[in-house]
Amino acid sequence: MGRASRFCLEFQWLAGYGLLLSIILAEWLFFDEFRTRFNYIAFEYLVYPAEVCCNIWESYQTGKIITVVVLLGVVLYAVLRERYLQRIPDSMPASRRWSIVAVTFCVTLALWFTTPMTASQVTRSRTANECACNGIYSFVYYAWTCRFDFEEFYKTTSDADAVVRSRAAVESTDSSFIENSQHPLDRIVTTGRPQRDVNVVLILEESLGSDFIGALGDTRGLSPEFDKLCEQGLLFNNWYATGNRTARALEAVTTAMPPLPTESILKRDHSTNVFTLAHVLAERGYERLFATGGRGMFDGVKSFMTANGFNHFVEQADYLDPVFVNAWGVSDEDMFHRAAEELDKFHHKGKPFFATLLTVSNHRPFTYPAGRIDSDEQSRENAVRYSDWAIGDFFKRVREKEFYKNTIFIVMGDHGARVYGSQLFPVRSYRVPVLVIDPAQSSASQCSTLASSLDIAPTIMGMLGGSYRSVFFGRDALAIDPKDGYAIMQHNHEIAMLNAENHLTILSSQKRTFSFDVNPTTAELTPKKELYKEDAANLMSIFQTANRLYYGDACHPDSTSRLTSAPSDNF
Repeated sequence: MGRASRFCLEFQWLAGYGLLLSIILAEWLFFDEFRTRFNYIAFEYLVYPAEVCCNIWESYQTGKIITVVVLLGVVLYAVLRERYLQRIPDSMPASRRWSIVAVTFCVTLALWFTTPMTASQVTRSRTANECACNGIYSFVYYAWTCRFDFEEFYKTTSDADAVVRSRAAVESTDSSFIENSQHPLDRIVTTGRPQRDVNVVLILEESLGSDFIGALGDTRGLSPEFDKLCEQGLLFNNWYATGNRTARALEAVTTAMPPLPTESILKRDHSTNVFTLAHVLAERGYERLFATGGRGMFDGVKSFMTANGFNHFVEQADYLDPVFVNAWGVSDEDMFHRAAEELDKFHHKGKPFFATLLTVSNHRPFTYPAGRIDSDEQSRENAVRYSDWAIGDFFKRVREKEFYKNTIFIVMGDHGARVYGSQLFPVRSYRVPVLVIDPAQSSASQCSTLASSLDIAPTIMGMLGGSYRSVFFGRDALAIDPKDGYAIMQHNHEIAMLNAENHLTILSSQKRTFSFDVNPTTAELTPKKELYKEDAANLMSIFQTANRLYYGDACHPDSTSRLTSAPSDNF
Protein backbone atom coordinates (compact mmCIF):
# COMPACT_ATOMS: atom_id res chain seq x y z
CA MET A 1 0.00 0.00 0.00
CA GLY A 2 1.46 3.36 -1.03
CA ARG A 3 2.06 6.19 1.41
CA ALA A 4 -0.69 8.33 -0.12
CA SER A 5 -3.22 5.49 0.07
CA ARG A 6 -2.17 4.69 3.61
CA PHE A 7 -2.54 8.35 4.63
CA CYS A 8 -6.03 8.56 3.10
CA LEU A 9 -7.05 5.36 4.85
CA GLU A 10 -5.75 6.52 8.21
CA PHE A 11 -7.49 9.87 7.79
CA GLN A 12 -10.76 8.05 7.05
CA TRP A 13 -10.41 5.97 10.22
CA LEU A 14 -9.69 9.06 12.31
CA ALA A 15 -12.62 10.98 10.82
CA GLY A 16 -14.87 7.97 11.27
CA TYR A 17 -14.04 7.63 14.97
CA GLY A 18 -14.63 11.35 15.47
CA LEU A 19 -17.95 11.22 13.63
CA LEU A 20 -19.10 8.20 15.63
CA LEU A 21 -18.27 9.87 18.93
CA SER A 22 -19.96 13.09 17.78
CA ILE A 23 -23.17 11.23 16.92
CA ILE A 24 -23.15 9.48 20.30
CA LEU A 25 -22.64 12.83 22.04
CA ALA A 26 -25.33 14.59 19.99
CA GLU A 27 -27.82 11.84 20.75
CA TRP A 28 -27.02 12.03 24.45
CA LEU A 29 -27.69 15.80 24.45
CA PHE A 30 -30.88 15.27 22.43
CA PHE A 31 -32.10 12.62 24.86
CA ASP A 32 -31.32 14.93 27.78
CA GLU A 33 -33.65 17.56 26.28
CA PHE A 34 -36.42 15.49 24.69
CA ARG A 35 -36.22 12.11 26.49
CA THR A 36 -36.20 10.31 23.16
CA ARG A 37 -33.82 9.01 20.51
CA PHE A 38 -33.36 11.10 17.40
CA ASN A 39 -36.77 11.74 15.84
CA TYR A 40 -38.40 14.20 13.46
CA ILE A 41 -37.44 17.10 15.76
CA ALA A 42 -33.76 16.35 15.16
CA PHE A 43 -34.46 16.27 11.43
CA GLU A 44 -36.30 19.61 11.59
CA TYR A 45 -33.53 21.25 13.62
CA LEU A 46 -31.06 20.68 10.79
CA VAL A 47 -32.90 23.44 8.91
CA TYR A 48 -32.01 26.00 11.61
CA PRO A 49 -28.29 25.51 12.38
CA ALA A 50 -27.78 29.02 13.78
CA GLU A 51 -30.29 28.68 16.62
CA VAL A 52 -29.43 25.06 17.35
CA CYS A 53 -25.65 25.48 17.36
CA CYS A 54 -25.82 28.64 19.47
CA ASN A 55 -28.21 26.93 21.87
CA ILE A 56 -25.85 23.96 22.30
CA TRP A 57 -22.84 26.26 22.71
CA GLU A 58 -24.58 28.35 25.39
CA SER A 59 -26.22 25.41 27.18
CA TYR A 60 -23.25 23.09 27.60
CA GLN A 61 -19.49 23.35 28.11
CA THR A 62 -19.10 22.84 24.41
CA GLY A 63 -15.39 23.69 24.17
CA LYS A 64 -14.49 21.04 26.73
CA ILE A 65 -16.81 18.52 25.10
CA ILE A 66 -15.21 19.04 21.67
CA THR A 67 -11.77 18.65 23.20
CA VAL A 68 -12.78 15.36 24.84
CA VAL A 69 -14.32 14.07 21.60
CA VAL A 70 -11.15 14.89 19.64
CA LEU A 71 -8.91 13.27 22.25
CA LEU A 72 -11.07 10.12 22.39
CA GLY A 73 -11.01 9.93 18.60
CA VAL A 74 -7.22 10.15 18.58
CA VAL A 75 -6.92 7.53 21.35
CA LEU A 76 -9.23 5.11 19.54
CA TYR A 77 -7.32 5.68 16.34
CA ALA A 78 -3.98 5.05 18.04
CA VAL A 79 -5.18 1.90 19.80
CA LEU A 80 -6.92 0.32 16.82
CA ARG A 81 -4.80 1.68 13.99
CA GLU A 82 -2.34 -1.15 13.52
CA ARG A 83 -4.93 -3.87 14.17
CA TYR A 84 -7.11 -2.62 11.33
CA LEU A 85 -4.33 -1.72 8.93
CA GLN A 86 -2.69 -5.15 9.27
CA ARG A 87 -5.90 -6.81 8.13
CA ILE A 88 -6.19 -4.73 4.99
CA PRO A 89 -4.43 -6.24 1.95
CA ASP A 90 -2.06 -4.09 -0.01
CA SER A 91 -4.38 -4.31 -2.98
CA MET A 92 -7.94 -5.41 -3.55
CA PRO A 93 -9.59 -6.13 -6.90
CA ALA A 94 -12.27 -3.68 -7.91
CA SER A 95 -14.79 -6.51 -8.18
CA ARG A 96 -14.25 -7.42 -4.53
CA ARG A 97 -14.58 -3.82 -3.39
CA TRP A 98 -17.87 -3.40 -5.24
CA SER A 99 -19.07 -6.75 -3.89
CA ILE A 100 -18.50 -5.53 -0.34
CA VAL A 101 -20.40 -2.32 -1.10
CA ALA A 102 -23.28 -4.27 -2.67
CA VAL A 103 -23.54 -6.73 0.23
CA THR A 104 -23.46 -3.89 2.77
CA PHE A 105 -26.18 -2.04 0.88
CA CYS A 106 -28.39 -5.14 0.58
CA VAL A 107 -28.04 -6.02 4.26
CA THR A 108 -28.87 -2.45 5.27
CA LEU A 109 -31.90 -2.43 2.97
CA ALA A 110 -33.07 -5.79 4.28
CA LEU A 111 -32.80 -4.61 7.88
CA TRP A 112 -34.68 -1.41 7.00
CA PHE A 113 -37.67 -3.26 5.54
CA THR A 114 -37.74 -6.08 8.09
CA THR A 115 -37.26 -4.06 11.29
CA PRO A 116 -40.21 -1.73 11.94
CA MET A 117 -40.04 1.06 14.52
CA THR A 118 -42.59 -0.88 16.56
CA ALA A 119 -39.98 -3.60 17.22
CA SER A 120 -38.60 -1.53 20.11
CA GLN A 121 -41.98 -1.09 21.81
CA VAL A 122 -41.83 -4.17 23.97
CA THR A 123 -42.55 -2.68 27.41
CA ARG A 124 -45.03 -0.27 28.96
CA SER A 125 -42.17 2.12 29.68
CA ARG A 126 -41.72 4.72 26.95
CA THR A 127 -38.21 5.49 28.21
CA ALA A 128 -37.17 1.83 28.08
CA ASN A 129 -38.58 1.52 24.57
CA GLU A 130 -36.63 4.59 23.47
CA CYS A 131 -33.42 3.15 24.91
CA ALA A 132 -34.03 -0.01 22.88
CA CYS A 133 -34.10 2.02 19.65
CA ASN A 134 -31.15 2.80 17.42
CA GLY A 135 -30.67 6.55 17.11
CA ILE A 136 -29.41 6.58 13.52
CA TYR A 137 -32.20 4.25 12.42
CA SER A 138 -34.89 6.33 14.12
CA PHE A 139 -33.44 9.54 12.64
CA VAL A 140 -33.60 8.11 9.10
CA TYR A 141 -37.07 6.70 9.77
CA TYR A 142 -38.49 10.03 10.92
CA ALA A 143 -36.77 11.89 8.09
CA TRP A 144 -38.28 9.39 5.65
CA THR A 145 -41.79 9.72 7.12
CA CYS A 146 -41.82 13.41 8.09
CA ARG A 147 -44.55 14.13 5.54
CA PHE A 148 -46.13 10.75 5.13
CA ASP A 149 -49.63 10.12 3.89
CA PHE A 150 -51.98 10.06 6.89
CA GLU A 151 -54.32 7.55 5.30
CA GLU A 152 -51.45 5.16 4.59
CA PHE A 153 -50.19 5.00 8.17
CA TYR A 154 -53.33 5.46 10.31
CA LYS A 155 -56.68 3.78 10.58
CA THR A 156 -59.35 5.64 8.63
CA THR A 157 -63.05 5.52 7.93
CA SER A 158 -65.18 6.60 4.97
CA ASP A 159 -65.04 10.29 4.10
CA ALA A 160 -68.79 10.60 4.70
CA ASP A 161 -68.55 9.11 8.20
CA ALA A 162 -65.50 11.26 8.99
CA VAL A 163 -67.44 14.40 8.05
CA VAL A 164 -70.50 13.44 10.11
CA ARG A 165 -68.41 12.75 13.20
CA SER A 166 -66.26 15.87 12.75
CA ARG A 167 -69.39 18.01 12.51
CA ALA A 168 -70.89 16.40 15.58
CA ALA A 169 -67.69 17.17 17.49
CA VAL A 170 -67.99 20.95 16.88
CA GLU A 171 -71.73 21.41 16.49
CA SER A 172 -73.62 23.50 19.03
CA THR A 173 -77.24 24.55 19.38
CA ASP A 174 -76.34 28.05 18.18
CA SER A 175 -74.41 27.05 15.03
CA SER A 176 -75.78 26.79 11.49
CA PHE A 177 -73.81 24.91 8.85
CA ILE A 178 -73.38 26.35 5.36
CA GLU A 179 -74.92 24.52 2.42
CA ASN A 180 -72.66 23.48 -0.48
CA SER A 181 -69.49 24.79 1.17
CA GLN A 182 -66.14 23.30 0.21
CA HIS A 183 -65.48 23.05 3.95
CA PRO A 184 -67.76 20.62 5.84
CA LEU A 185 -67.34 22.55 9.11
CA ASP A 186 -68.22 25.92 7.54
CA ARG A 187 -70.81 27.42 9.85
CA ILE A 188 -72.20 30.55 11.47
CA VAL A 189 -71.65 30.53 15.22
CA THR A 190 -73.96 32.63 17.37
CA THR A 191 -72.39 33.07 20.79
CA GLY A 192 -75.55 34.24 22.55
CA ARG A 193 -73.65 37.19 24.02
CA PRO A 194 -73.64 40.82 22.88
CA GLN A 195 -70.71 41.73 20.64
CA ARG A 196 -67.82 43.57 22.28
CA ASP A 197 -65.10 44.98 20.06
CA VAL A 198 -62.51 45.02 22.83
CA ASN A 199 -58.82 44.43 22.32
CA VAL A 200 -57.35 40.94 22.66
CA VAL A 201 -53.78 40.15 23.75
CA LEU A 202 -52.80 36.47 23.63
CA ILE A 203 -49.50 35.72 25.40
CA LEU A 204 -47.84 32.37 24.67
CA GLU A 205 -45.28 31.58 27.35
CA GLU A 206 -42.44 29.30 26.26
CA SER A 207 -42.48 25.88 28.02
CA LEU A 208 -44.81 27.04 30.81
CA GLY A 209 -46.36 23.81 32.01
CA SER A 210 -48.94 23.60 34.80
CA ASP A 211 -46.35 21.96 37.06
CA PHE A 212 -44.66 25.36 37.52
CA ILE A 213 -47.77 27.27 38.64
CA GLY A 214 -48.47 27.87 42.31
CA ALA A 215 -52.19 28.42 41.66
CA LEU A 216 -52.27 24.89 40.20
CA GLY A 217 -50.51 23.24 43.13
CA ASP A 218 -46.76 23.86 42.76
CA THR A 219 -45.05 24.72 46.06
CA ARG A 220 -41.67 26.00 44.82
CA GLY A 221 -42.74 29.63 44.50
CA LEU A 222 -41.77 29.90 40.82
CA SER A 223 -44.78 31.93 39.63
CA PRO A 224 -45.68 34.69 42.14
CA GLU A 225 -46.68 37.18 39.43
CA PHE A 226 -48.85 34.70 37.56
CA ASP A 227 -50.47 33.68 40.85
CA LYS A 228 -51.29 37.33 41.63
CA LEU A 229 -52.95 37.67 38.23
CA CYS A 230 -55.05 34.60 39.03
CA GLU A 231 -56.65 36.61 41.84
CA GLN A 232 -58.34 38.83 39.26
CA GLY A 233 -58.93 36.46 36.35
CA LEU A 234 -60.42 33.23 35.10
CA LEU A 235 -58.04 30.26 35.36
CA PHE A 236 -58.61 27.17 33.22
CA ASN A 237 -57.20 24.34 35.33
CA ASN A 238 -57.78 21.41 32.98
CA TRP A 239 -56.17 22.55 29.75
CA TYR A 240 -53.77 20.62 27.53
CA ALA A 241 -51.30 21.62 24.82
CA THR A 242 -51.84 19.94 21.46
CA GLY A 243 -48.14 19.18 21.04
CA ASN A 244 -44.70 19.48 22.59
CA ARG A 245 -43.31 22.27 20.41
CA THR A 246 -44.02 25.98 20.05
CA ALA A 247 -44.97 25.55 16.39
CA ARG A 248 -47.75 23.21 17.50
CA ALA A 249 -49.09 25.81 19.92
CA LEU A 250 -49.05 28.54 17.26
CA GLU A 251 -50.85 26.23 14.85
CA ALA A 252 -53.49 25.42 17.46
CA VAL A 253 -54.24 28.89 18.82
CA THR A 254 -54.36 30.60 15.42
CA THR A 255 -56.06 27.99 13.21
CA ALA A 256 -57.85 25.70 15.71
CA MET A 257 -56.79 22.75 13.55
CA PRO A 258 -55.81 19.39 15.04
CA PRO A 259 -52.06 18.63 15.09
CA LEU A 260 -51.50 16.54 11.98
CA PRO A 261 -48.53 14.21 12.47
CA THR A 262 -45.65 14.77 12.29
CA GLU A 263 -44.60 18.41 11.78
CA SER A 264 -46.69 21.55 12.29
CA ILE A 265 -48.51 22.99 9.30
CA LEU A 266 -46.48 26.18 9.79
CA LYS A 267 -43.67 24.43 7.91
CA ARG A 268 -45.66 22.54 5.31
CA ASP A 269 -46.19 23.58 1.73
CA HIS A 270 -49.98 24.14 1.78
CA SER A 271 -49.90 26.81 4.48
CA THR A 272 -50.26 30.11 2.65
CA ASN A 273 -54.05 30.05 2.67
CA VAL A 274 -55.20 28.78 6.07
CA PHE A 275 -58.13 30.28 7.97
CA THR A 276 -57.11 31.83 11.31
CA LEU A 277 -58.48 33.83 14.21
CA ALA A 278 -56.77 36.85 12.65
CA HIS A 279 -59.06 36.52 9.62
CA VAL A 280 -62.16 36.50 11.83
CA LEU A 281 -61.06 39.61 13.69
CA ALA A 282 -60.00 41.36 10.48
CA GLU A 283 -63.67 41.19 9.47
CA ARG A 284 -64.44 43.16 12.63
CA GLY A 285 -61.86 45.84 11.82
CA TYR A 286 -59.05 44.74 14.13
CA GLU A 287 -55.34 45.43 13.67
CA ARG A 288 -53.46 42.12 13.96
CA LEU A 289 -49.98 41.97 15.47
CA PHE A 290 -47.66 39.02 15.95
CA ALA A 291 -44.58 39.72 18.07
CA THR A 292 -41.81 37.31 19.02
CA GLY A 293 -38.41 37.68 20.60
CA GLY A 294 -36.90 35.23 18.12
CA ARG A 295 -36.24 35.15 14.40
CA GLY A 296 -39.32 35.04 12.20
CA MET A 297 -37.84 32.44 9.88
CA PHE A 298 -37.57 29.84 12.65
CA ASP A 299 -40.27 27.18 12.18
CA GLY A 300 -41.70 29.27 9.34
CA VAL A 301 -43.49 31.57 11.80
CA LYS A 302 -43.23 34.84 9.86
CA SER A 303 -44.18 33.42 6.48
CA PHE A 304 -47.18 31.65 8.01
CA MET A 305 -48.49 34.54 10.08
CA THR A 306 -48.09 37.22 7.43
CA ALA A 307 -49.77 34.99 4.84
CA ASN A 308 -52.68 34.16 7.11
CA GLY A 309 -54.23 37.28 8.52
CA PHE A 310 -51.60 39.16 10.56
CA ASN A 311 -50.75 42.58 9.11
CA HIS A 312 -47.99 43.52 11.60
CA PHE A 313 -44.99 41.38 12.55
CA VAL A 314 -42.17 42.07 15.02
CA GLU A 315 -39.13 39.77 15.28
CA GLN A 316 -35.59 39.79 16.67
CA ALA A 317 -34.17 42.08 13.98
CA ASP A 318 -36.71 44.78 14.89
CA TYR A 319 -35.38 45.33 18.43
CA LEU A 320 -32.87 48.16 18.09
CA ASP A 321 -31.26 48.09 21.54
CA PRO A 322 -32.30 44.93 23.38
CA VAL A 323 -31.38 44.47 27.03
CA PHE A 324 -30.36 40.84 26.52
CA VAL A 325 -29.97 38.39 23.63
CA ASN A 326 -29.29 34.65 23.63
CA ALA A 327 -29.47 31.81 21.11
CA TRP A 328 -33.25 32.07 20.77
CA GLY A 329 -33.62 35.83 20.60
CA VAL A 330 -34.20 38.85 22.82
CA SER A 331 -35.34 38.54 26.41
CA ASP A 332 -39.00 38.43 27.38
CA GLU A 333 -38.86 41.93 28.83
CA ASP A 334 -37.53 43.29 25.52
CA MET A 335 -40.40 41.68 23.64
CA PHE A 336 -43.01 42.90 26.14
CA HIS A 337 -41.67 46.47 26.12
CA ARG A 338 -41.84 46.64 22.33
CA ALA A 339 -45.29 45.02 22.30
CA ALA A 340 -46.64 47.59 24.77
CA GLU A 341 -45.41 50.38 22.48
CA GLU A 342 -47.07 48.83 19.43
CA LEU A 343 -50.36 48.31 21.26
CA ASP A 344 -50.35 51.93 22.40
CA LYS A 345 -49.93 53.04 18.77
CA PHE A 346 -52.94 50.98 17.70
CA HIS A 347 -55.00 52.46 20.52
CA HIS A 348 -54.23 56.02 19.51
CA LYS A 349 -55.29 55.20 15.96
CA GLY A 350 -58.72 54.42 17.37
CA LYS A 351 -58.80 50.81 16.17
CA PRO A 352 -59.22 47.62 18.21
CA PHE A 353 -56.29 45.23 18.08
CA PHE A 354 -55.51 41.53 18.36
CA ALA A 355 -51.94 40.74 19.39
CA THR A 356 -50.23 37.38 19.76
CA LEU A 357 -47.04 37.65 21.81
CA LEU A 358 -44.53 34.79 21.90
CA THR A 359 -41.82 34.63 24.58
CA VAL A 360 -38.54 32.71 24.25
CA SER A 361 -36.59 33.06 27.53
CA ASN A 362 -37.84 29.91 29.29
CA HIS A 363 -35.78 27.67 27.07
CA ARG A 364 -32.37 26.08 27.28
CA PRO A 365 -29.74 27.60 27.73
CA PHE A 366 -31.88 29.29 30.44
CA THR A 367 -30.07 32.63 30.29
CA TYR A 368 -31.69 35.98 31.10
CA PRO A 369 -30.79 39.54 32.18
CA ALA A 370 -28.98 39.83 35.50
CA GLY A 371 -30.59 41.42 38.53
CA ARG A 372 -34.20 40.53 37.76
CA ILE A 373 -34.49 37.59 40.15
CA ASP A 374 -32.47 36.51 43.19
CA SER A 375 -30.22 34.07 41.32
CA ASP A 376 -28.38 34.21 38.00
CA GLU A 377 -27.75 30.45 37.90
CA GLN A 378 -28.69 28.80 34.60
CA SER A 379 -31.52 26.42 35.46
CA ARG A 380 -35.02 25.61 34.30
CA GLU A 381 -36.50 26.86 37.58
CA ASN A 382 -34.73 30.22 37.36
CA ALA A 383 -35.78 30.65 33.74
CA VAL A 384 -39.38 30.13 34.88
CA ARG A 385 -38.87 32.71 37.65
CA TYR A 386 -37.49 35.22 35.15
CA SER A 387 -40.32 34.63 32.68
CA ASP A 388 -42.80 35.11 35.52
CA TRP A 389 -41.05 38.34 36.52
CA ALA A 390 -41.33 39.59 32.94
CA ILE A 391 -45.07 38.86 32.91
CA GLY A 392 -45.50 40.89 36.08
CA ASP A 393 -43.41 43.73 34.66
CA PHE A 394 -45.52 43.75 31.48
CA PHE A 395 -48.78 44.04 33.39
CA LYS A 396 -47.38 46.84 35.57
CA ARG A 397 -46.63 48.76 32.39
CA VAL A 398 -49.88 48.15 30.54
CA ARG A 399 -52.08 48.92 33.57
CA GLU A 400 -50.95 52.52 33.11
CA LYS A 401 -52.10 52.51 29.48
CA GLU A 402 -55.51 53.78 28.39
CA PHE A 403 -56.22 50.59 26.45
CA TYR A 404 -55.87 48.32 29.50
CA LYS A 405 -59.45 48.61 30.72
CA ASN A 406 -60.70 47.75 27.25
CA THR A 407 -58.52 44.67 26.67
CA ILE A 408 -58.88 40.95 27.26
CA PHE A 409 -55.56 39.31 28.14
CA ILE A 410 -54.93 35.58 27.82
CA VAL A 411 -51.72 34.17 29.31
CA MET A 412 -51.01 30.51 28.55
CA GLY A 413 -48.21 28.00 28.21
CA ASP A 414 -47.37 26.96 24.67
CA HIS A 415 -46.43 23.46 25.88
CA GLY A 416 -45.02 21.75 28.94
CA ALA A 417 -41.37 21.43 29.87
CA ARG A 418 -40.96 18.01 28.21
CA VAL A 419 -40.45 16.07 31.45
CA TYR A 420 -41.90 12.94 29.92
CA GLY A 421 -41.27 10.05 32.31
CA SER A 422 -41.88 6.47 31.22
CA GLN A 423 -45.55 6.62 30.15
CA LEU A 424 -46.33 5.61 26.56
CA PHE A 425 -48.05 8.96 26.07
CA PRO A 426 -46.80 11.64 28.53
CA VAL A 427 -50.20 13.14 29.35
CA ARG A 428 -49.05 14.96 32.48
CA SER A 429 -46.41 17.00 30.65
CA TYR A 430 -49.06 18.34 28.24
CA ARG A 431 -51.01 20.22 30.94
CA VAL A 432 -50.64 24.00 30.59
CA PRO A 433 -52.14 26.96 32.46
CA VAL A 434 -54.56 29.27 30.68
CA LEU A 435 -55.48 32.53 32.43
CA VAL A 436 -57.99 35.08 31.14
CA ILE A 437 -58.02 38.63 32.50
CA ASP A 438 -61.19 40.30 31.28
CA PRO A 439 -62.21 43.88 32.22
CA ALA A 440 -65.77 42.59 32.50
CA GLN A 441 -64.70 40.20 35.28
CA SER A 442 -62.83 41.45 38.33
CA SER A 443 -63.08 38.47 40.69
CA ALA A 444 -61.09 35.25 40.63
CA SER A 445 -62.70 32.10 39.25
CA GLN A 446 -61.71 28.77 37.75
CA CYS A 447 -63.03 26.61 34.93
CA SER A 448 -62.43 22.84 35.07
CA THR A 449 -63.79 21.97 31.63
CA LEU A 450 -61.36 19.72 29.77
CA ALA A 451 -60.00 21.45 26.65
CA SER A 452 -56.89 21.82 24.51
CA SER A 453 -55.13 24.68 22.75
CA LEU A 454 -57.19 24.36 19.56
CA ASP A 455 -60.14 25.59 21.68
CA ILE A 456 -58.55 28.98 22.38
CA ALA A 457 -59.77 30.77 19.23
CA PRO A 458 -63.46 29.75 19.65
CA THR A 459 -63.25 30.60 23.37
CA ILE A 460 -61.91 34.07 22.58
CA MET A 461 -64.69 34.62 20.05
CA GLY A 462 -67.21 33.49 22.65
CA MET A 463 -65.94 36.16 25.05
CA LEU A 464 -66.12 38.80 22.31
CA GLY A 465 -69.73 37.84 21.63
CA GLY A 466 -71.90 38.34 18.57
CA SER A 467 -71.91 35.99 15.58
CA TYR A 468 -69.07 34.93 13.33
CA ARG A 469 -68.28 32.54 10.51
CA SER A 470 -66.05 29.64 11.46
CA VAL A 471 -64.34 26.52 10.18
CA PHE A 472 -62.55 25.92 13.49
CA PHE A 473 -62.18 22.38 14.82
CA GLY A 474 -62.12 23.80 18.35
CA ARG A 475 -64.99 24.76 20.65
CA ASP A 476 -65.80 27.52 23.12
CA ALA A 477 -64.64 26.01 26.42
CA LEU A 478 -67.00 28.32 28.33
CA ALA A 479 -70.07 27.19 26.39
CA ILE A 480 -69.83 23.40 26.40
CA ASP A 481 -71.08 20.96 29.02
CA PRO A 482 -68.07 19.91 31.14
CA LYS A 483 -68.96 16.24 30.65
CA ASP A 484 -68.51 16.72 26.90
CA GLY A 485 -65.01 18.17 27.17
CA TYR A 486 -62.06 16.52 25.45
CA ALA A 487 -58.46 17.32 24.57
CA ILE A 488 -56.69 16.54 21.30
CA MET A 489 -52.92 15.93 21.50
CA GLN A 490 -49.99 14.71 19.39
CA HIS A 491 -46.67 13.16 20.46
CA ASN A 492 -44.22 12.04 17.76
CA HIS A 493 -46.30 9.71 15.54
CA GLU A 494 -49.06 9.21 18.12
CA ILE A 495 -52.28 11.23 18.17
CA ALA A 496 -54.57 11.09 21.17
CA MET A 497 -57.91 12.10 22.61
CA LEU A 498 -58.49 12.45 26.35
CA ASN A 499 -62.13 12.70 27.40
CA ALA A 500 -63.80 14.02 30.54
CA GLU A 501 -64.02 10.51 32.01
CA ASN A 502 -60.21 10.24 31.89
CA HIS A 503 -60.29 7.78 29.01
CA LEU A 504 -57.32 8.14 26.68
CA THR A 505 -57.44 6.82 23.13
CA ILE A 506 -54.28 6.75 21.01
CA LEU A 507 -53.93 6.25 17.27
CA SER A 508 -50.42 5.26 16.28
CA SER A 509 -48.75 4.81 12.94
CA GLN A 510 -48.80 1.27 11.56
CA LYS A 511 -52.62 1.57 11.94
CA ARG A 512 -52.64 0.67 15.63
CA THR A 513 -55.06 1.82 18.33
CA PHE A 514 -54.69 1.82 22.13
CA SER A 515 -57.00 2.74 25.00
CA PHE A 516 -56.07 3.62 28.57
CA ASP A 517 -57.59 4.89 31.77
CA VAL A 518 -55.72 7.92 33.12
CA ASN A 519 -55.26 8.41 36.84
CA PRO A 520 -56.48 12.01 37.40
CA THR A 521 -53.89 12.59 40.14
CA THR A 522 -50.73 10.91 38.87
CA ALA A 523 -51.59 10.73 35.12
CA GLU A 524 -50.46 7.10 35.11
CA LEU A 525 -51.91 5.01 32.28
CA THR A 526 -53.74 1.73 32.81
CA PRO A 527 -54.12 -0.25 29.55
CA LYS A 528 -57.62 -1.39 28.57
CA LYS A 529 -58.19 -4.63 26.71
CA GLU A 530 -61.37 -3.26 25.16
CA LEU A 531 -60.93 -0.16 23.01
CA TYR A 532 -62.98 2.97 23.56
CA LYS A 533 -64.40 2.55 20.08
CA GLU A 534 -66.44 5.76 19.89
CA ASP A 535 -63.48 7.88 20.91
CA ALA A 536 -61.26 6.04 18.42
CA ALA A 537 -63.79 6.62 15.63
CA ASN A 538 -64.15 10.31 16.53
CA LEU A 539 -60.39 10.79 16.75
CA MET A 540 -59.65 9.21 13.38
CA SER A 541 -62.53 11.18 11.81
CA ILE A 542 -61.30 14.54 13.08
CA PHE A 543 -57.75 13.97 11.85
CA GLN A 544 -58.83 12.40 8.57
CA THR A 545 -61.10 15.35 7.80
CA ALA A 546 -58.45 17.90 8.76
CA ASN A 547 -55.81 16.12 6.67
CA ARG A 548 -57.99 16.05 3.54
CA LEU A 549 -59.01 19.68 3.95
CA TYR A 550 -55.45 20.86 4.46
CA TYR A 551 -53.98 19.02 1.48
CA GLY A 552 -57.03 19.92 -0.59
CA ASP A 553 -56.34 23.63 0.05
CA ALA A 554 -59.84 23.93 1.46
CA CYS A 555 -59.14 25.53 4.85
CA HIS A 556 -61.21 28.68 4.29
CA PRO A 557 -64.97 29.20 4.36
CA ASP A 558 -66.55 29.18 0.92
CA SER A 559 -67.74 32.73 0.23
CA THR A 560 -70.16 31.54 -2.48
CA SER A 561 -72.14 29.24 -0.17
CA ARG A 562 -75.61 29.74 1.27
CA LEU A 563 -76.75 29.54 4.89
CA THR A 564 -78.82 26.55 5.93
CA SER A 565 -80.05 25.23 9.26
CA ALA A 566 -79.42 21.61 8.23
CA PRO A 567 -75.93 20.12 7.85
CA SER A 568 -74.73 19.28 4.36
CA ASP A 569 -72.80 16.11 3.54
CA ASN A 570 -70.79 17.75 0.78
CA PHE A 571 -67.03 17.36 1.19
